[in-house]
Amino acid sequence: MPDVSASTCSDAYKKEVPQYLSNTCLYSSISDFKVSRELQTFTPNYPLWSDGADKKRWIYFPPNTQIDTTDPDRWIFPLGTQFFKEFRRKTRDNNGVERWVKLETRHLMKIRPGKGLDSWSVKSYAWRKGQQDAVLTDGEKNVLGTTHDIPTEEECVFCHKGNVDGILGFEAIQLSDQQAKNAFGYGSEGSDKDLSLKSLSNRKLLSSPVKKATLPGTALEQKVLGYLHSNCGNCHNPLGHAADNEADHLVFRHKLEFQTVEQTDVYRTAVNQPTQNFTITPYIVMGAKYEEMALYLSALFVRMNSVDEDYRMPMVAREVVDYPALELMHQWMLTLPTPQEYDFGFDKKSSTQLGLKKIPGKPSKVKKAYVPPDTTTSGLHLHIDFDEVKNIPPVMIVYWPEDKGLSAKPIMDHKDGYFDNKLIVGNQGSIMQLKNSDDVGHTIYVKDKRRKIHWQLSYMPPGSSFEQALFWEDDVFVELRCRLHLYMSAWAGSISSRYYTIIHFDEDEIMKDVIISDFPQEFSEVKIWAPRMDLIDTKILAGESLEKKLGSSGSITLTRVP
Repeated sequence: MPDVSASTCSDAYKKEVPQYLSNTCLYSSISDFKVSRELQTFTPNYPLWSDGADKKRWIYFPPNTQIDTTDPDRWIFPLGTQFFKEFRRKTRDNNGVERWVKLETRHLMKIRPGKGLDSWSVKSYAWRKGQQDAVLTDGEKNVLGTTHDIPTEEECVFCHKGNVDGILGFEAIQLSDQQAKNAFGYGSEGSDKDLSLKSLSNRKLLSSPVKKATLPGTALEQKVLGYLHSNCGNCHNPLGHAADNEADHLVFRHKLEFQTVEQTDVYRTAVNQPTQNFTITPYIVMGAKYEEMALYLSALFVRMNSVDEDYRMPMVAREVVDYPALELMHQWMLTLPTPQEYDFGFDKKSSTQLGLKKIPGKPSKVKKAYVPPDTTTSGLHLHIDFDEVKNIPPVMIVYWPEDKGLSAKPIMDHKDGYFDNKLIVGNQGSIMQLKNSDDVGHTIYVKDKRRKIHWQLSYMPPGSSFEQALFWEDDVFVELRCRLHLYMSAWAGSISSRYYTIIHFDEDEIMKDVIISDFPQEFSEVKIWAPRMDLIDTKILAGESLEKKLGSSGSITLTRVP
């Protein structure tokens, strides 16, 4: 059994690191988690994302000492300083009761004078199942049955080397009272008792005053700069791991001297700057103001949106996508200009406004003369006619909505870099199976602004399979895309009818004739849908013929032969 008598903080740096957390000075009584009065809490404005773990933080200041703030961006701490950080998650027991469980407490203690990680003891404690104590460890996976991993001491150094004295999250921007109004990140809110830049100054704990500790720009820009500073800047700065590994061209750590967003290293080294090492995308941060698809040509967006070890950023200590942060980056990138030298071809109006060069379209085929339907073959005859090649959809569906008997479990697979179907359908409430038969990973998403449908599946590694409810009320068709492979596109639609026909088009097939005979003769209502065209809902009786426009792109003639 460990000796559970807590030590004092003042002389802890002179002793061996305890085997049990109860022997450190964090708790005056670990049995009821009573924290020692020698420690003080703090909450950074921009906490590091830790896969959704909640965190608490404490610092111990040796008496009669100050933090060396000669360089307001790079603080140096006095001998004997200690930091504790607790990680906890919500779990459910066998009865479904939810509770908080402590998983890890990290302990950094300055044991030698000077600066740099060599002056610090960097340790981690893993909590036991009974939550009575935590034991010293050098790394542990899936603590207490959760997805939380405790890093090794070597892995801790990986990130902490990015600051001159090894401490992250306790600095001017993170503690700024003024900056707190635009704080951003996951975790519990701080309290009025937390240390702040103002309270540190009032207590004369700083060797030099920090005059201005705010980020430039709008509230949105400040949140972005703060998030990148804490989640990316620890590695992406001249002292960090990235600079040692051929990525010194990219800097995300903020400096207080920057007065405008355009002066920041984030803007200068990332915004509309070409990638150098990550060649999957052309830009580090591609402005999406004039073309939203630019999001998916940005390394920042793709890396934040992936959990693949070859893609994700940060590359360590993250297995879950921070979706609120991804949405923050999304909104920010929509304010940045799209590079004028890049022609997407998705939005010709925007391209014209920007003065972008247009990619010439394929010439239209010479249309064949229309041949009336063969009246000897009964059924619904369709004559589909498009004005230009560029207006041809990849797929179309014709269905009879009077039937309500569909019961489906459609499958969409990815093979050789493409979806294996252009359109799948199911009834409301049915389940779609997504498969990945490729040798690369995919992140599939659905987004339909008009209907406020926004859904995303987590990263799908090669060979994986997932089931997902992807169907809504009848007559809703949404596009499936991959965030990592922009050319991948398909559609999923909700219908109730068992009687439907899916029609595929070649890219230059401007005219097509189809005969549909598999439907009950008493049905008269028919619906027709194709991507980027309004749904056609009409009625046709035996012996009738009618023509409908396909948006502004062409027409479809329906003839019902009895």
